[in-house]
Amino acid sequence: MSTPSHNRRRFAGASAMAMAVLLASVPAHAQTPPPPSPPADASVTLKPVIITARHRAERAQSVPVSLTVVTADQIKIVGSSNLTKIQELVPTLTVEAFNPRNTALNIRGLGAVPNLANDGLEGGVGVYLDGVLLARPAQDVFDIPDLQNIEVLRGPQGTLFGKNTVSGAVNITTALPSFTPTAEGSISYGTQNYFQIKARASSALFGSDKLAFSLSFQGTQHNGYVKDLYDGRSFGNQDDKGIRAQLLANVTPALTLRTIIDYNSDNDNCCANQIFGYVNNYAPGYLGGAAIPAAKTAQVRYTTLGVPLPSTNAWARTTTDNSPVHYHQESAGISTEADYDLDGFIFTSISAVRYWNWYPHNDSDLTSLSVLTQSQATVYQRQASQELRVTSPTSGPVDYTAGLYYLYQSLNSAIVSQYGSDAGAWLSNSAPSSAAAQTDNTALNGFGGASTGIYDTNSYAGFGQATWHLLPKLDLTGGLRYTYEQKTGAYHEVQEGGAASASPAVIGLRNAFAPVVPLYNVSADNGLPAGLITLSYKPVEGVLAYATYSHGAKSAGINLINSRIAPKVVNPETLDNYEVGAKTTLFGGRALVDGDLFWDEDTDYQATLVGFSGGLPYTYVSSIPKVRSRGVEVDTQVQATQELSLTFSGVYDNAYYESNPSAPCPIELGGSGVACNLTGGRVPGISSWTGSVGGEYDHELPELGGHHVVAYVAADAILRTGFFSGADNSQYSWVPGYGIGNVAAGVKEADGRWDLSGWIHNVTDSHYYLYRSASGSFPTYNTINGLVGDPITGGVTLSGKF
Repeated sequence: MSTPSHNRRRFAGASAMAMAVLLASVPAHAQTPPPPSPPADASVTLKPVIITARHRAERAQSVPVSLTVVTADQIKIVGSSNLTKIQELVPTLTVEAFNPRNTALNIRGLGAVPNLANDGLEGGVGVYLDGVLLARPAQDVFDIPDLQNIEVLRGPQGTLFGKNTVSGAVNITTALPSFTPTAEGSISYGTQNYFQIKARASSALFGSDKLAFSLSFQGTQHNGYVKDLYDGRSFGNQDDKGIRAQLLANVTPALTLRTIIDYNSDNDNCCANQIFGYVNNYAPGYLGGAAIPAAKTAQVRYTTLGVPLPSTNAWARTTTDNSPVHYHQESAGISTEADYDLDGFIFTSISAVRYWNWYPHNDSDLTSLSVLTQSQATVYQRQASQELRVTSPTSGPVDYTAGLYYLYQSLNSAIVSQYGSDAGAWLSNSAPSSAAAQTDNTALNGFGGASTGIYDTNSYAGFGQATWHLLPKLDLTGGLRYTYEQKTGAYHEVQEGGAASASPAVIGLRNAFAPVVPLYNVSADNGLPAGLITLSYKPVEGVLAYATYSHGAKSAGINLINSRIAPKVVNPETLDNYEVGAKTTLFGGRALVDGDLFWDEDTDYQATLVGFSGGLPYTYVSSIPKVRSRGVEVDTQVQATQELSLTFSGVYDNAYYESNPSAPCPIELGGSGVACNLTGGRVPGISSWTGSVGGEYDHELPELGGHHVVAYVAADAILRTGFFSGADNSQYSWVPGYGIGNVAAGVKEADGRWDLSGWIHNVTDSHYYLYRSASGSFPTYNTINGLVGDPITGGVTLSGKF
């Protein structure tokens, strides 16, 4: 990773001054002896990685924090700068997404339950873009055109960051505007009509040495990989665009202002579930492993209505949806960071406002029938934040960072369910011509429910972290945080549509499927302490050992739903993290080997679960008494030769329910109407073993027109063992382990002015699931369904700098 541009200017200026002083000190008649010849392998070292996680520029190897840094150069091979792809390079980070709103980020197995969203709950992993919290996980899936690097910090980080860092933080940094005119861009084309363009230009304004401006853009489009046999549509396509503008003002030598404006828009035909199979028998030991009653099976309903059974071949990538499956989302914001240098003390203010809008349309019945034609939540989110911070110089016996933080967030959600002309026949256990089936049809045809949820959050926090340099090689770091958070919510639900009827049977069925819920309010207030203490020691040059205890806390969650089962307020979540680690620089700077052992105890783990009301699924927040995550992490980088670089990262994570006695049961044990003891079961979404390996080989070619040209080949792969993708640990939610590899090869000018490459993603055409689930209730009944990963794709990319 390269040093940020302002540091490069300082370094260049300091180097020039030092050279001038040196030359001035040499007598005019003296002859400067030639410098000694460097050893043959002097250049075979890794570039230093500079991070800003502790709000000052530091070498990653000198910071006693368990972290992984991903640079812009590393991201090129995976072809995307959003977190769903970045996880391929960071094994300890998992990003599971049924769709953007249902995105779940986890670090060390903790953070959020995969594939289930609840607006009254925040995740446990805080994502910060240039110091600003992205409060909703869907905002993390946009590409960032001027990305510089991504720092993934593990364990509670509340003594450094504003909010939502109980299990870790992701710190994303973009490039500063340059005072020297620069322009760079890339264009890619590949299979499935994949087309991507990225461009960035930067310059001083009006020839000024005080103002610099940059403008960047990215756009990605491709066709989908899943075909709808009903009408020939494709699902899984992408149409993603984003623009960012930055203004950097050096107002005085001490005062710098940076303003960023961004807008992102995404339109996808996504995410259409496929049917992978059917659950026909209960598990052995439950009802003797008896067959599920035929009246409850989708196969019988398909046959009764004369509809062909859908394909269960996951790799055929087909569906039979007859209603739109689509979403549009947009996100935008403006932030201003002011930095004032007062004798080495940096006073920082970050002011920001952002919004996120989510407009989905889901066909949720997995059939070519008009059963549940709409089942979706439109969400409007607004946030405003203010951070005030001071960072001390590092020249004294103690250095520190301290700050105040405020966040306001508002979410308005409008949830709609709409039943079609086939809903009654699909629901009924009777023949379509029977009176009972006719009653079901009268009740549901054209009928639906509409609910509104309003969530408001005010969060106030004070935080600080200080390092006391006890001895030249021994440091003690301590941090404290206190958060006061207030959440309020309001909810109501009404019925819409359907033919007028006074039939008690019709009214009863409608009340079960879309109950009328009068307006009610709920609130929660919490005062939450957090802290950290770290002892770090440098026994020899190139080795840093450390031991850490940290405590993180996340505020209460609230449920705004029609369920009588779910609590309106869910307890705050706390996490105690115990960790020992070491960072080593070996072989004269050719290799970095970092590792740590961690043990995390999570109390009142806030999980989003699935329940059923009137036979219909709904999501709600609940507390799991105890979750434990423990394991080992390793990050390695090697500059084997001047031409060959290698990386390896791996994690073993034993994340399980230490206490979960009253969990919803999976379908094979009777479904969520029965409570199951999942104590000892694995936390969903987490593989026991995950590893990422990569490398690049560069070879200089003969000069071309006086230019140094390099040929290269690069590859990376992620391997992970199996995991449960559902919170109930159903055997039908088990995702087998898989590996994904990417390769690229090309030629480039040595100074990076141009680069032409070809690439292949999922080079082995690995068949793998993104998630799997099974339900025994309306509308999907006993189907096993979910999403599969993308097949092999390839293309070419041309990039240049001017």
